[in-house]
Amino acid sequence: MALIVRDAHSDDTPGLARLITALGYPSRADQIQDRLALMQPGTYRTLIAQEGDITAGFIGLLTLSVYEHDAPIGWILALCVAEDRRRRGIGRALLDAADEHYRAQGVVDVRLHSGFQRDGAHEFYDKMGFDKSGYRFKKRLS
Repeated sequence: MALIVRDAHSDDTPGLARLITALGYPSRADQIQDRLALMQPGTYRTLIAQEGDITAGFIGLLTLSVYEHDAPIGWILALCVAEDRRRRGIGRALLDAADEHYRAQGVVDVRLHSGFQRDGAHEFYDKMGFDKSGYRFKKRLS
């Protein structure tokens, strides 16, 4: 089956909800629809990897200005490939599409976060040319 990487549409929300839930963030399709509606086009972009009628993976992209240099940076907000579809080039295809998108926007620095528990993802990011560059700190406000 051919893999297609394309922009997400409203009818993709059930598949996105399934993948985001698999990442450990339980979500329903209606919640995903509402979240996507808040994301400004041109700043945010959600890409789907589709095999036939299956949402095999997705990547969430953000382009933003930063204090440390003039060029915008790219931030990969989320990347998930369905567990039964891994190790088939889908993650690579999504990252390649992200690189293409970011280059077109003048981005020279792409960043992402990945939780300590995601060892397989860390190996994948290493293979894809990402360097470990620091720690992420998190604080929950009540």
